[in-house]
Amino acid sequence: MPTVEAIAAEAKNVMKAGAVIITAAEFKGNSATRLQVYFWDEHQAVMDVIGKSDLLENWPDDGVYALDTTAPNAEDSMRLVHRCEGEEEIYIRTTDEDAEADELGTLPTVLFLESVEAICELKDKIKL
Repeated sequence: MPTVEAIAAEAKNVMKAGAVIITAAEFKGNSATRLQVYFWDEHQAVMDVIGKSDLLENWPDDGVYALDTTAPNAEDSMRLVHRCEGEEEIYIRTTDEDAEADELGTLPTVLFLESVEAICELKDKIKL
């Protein structure tokens, strides 16, 4: 299993090349509704929460990857995401399976990560 440092280094390489990394996703039925994405902006990684339609409309030429922390090594921790044409919509998938559903691996929900961040920001107001 790769280290946090190795995954972060691989993520930096992918983002600096112009790609976007999906780190969390929420689904309604078989479709992703909200995605937490990271991309490179000048000198740092930037996070945003977007809808699937925003991603499809602004698909980067250098690709989209989904974070896979269960990968055996850091190089495989960035799983390439493909756009797949369905009968009624476009699906995003990390596999070549023909199912008419979005599939992004074992990502946490956007709500989970937003909750963790909110918990990290909790503090008591101190009166001096």
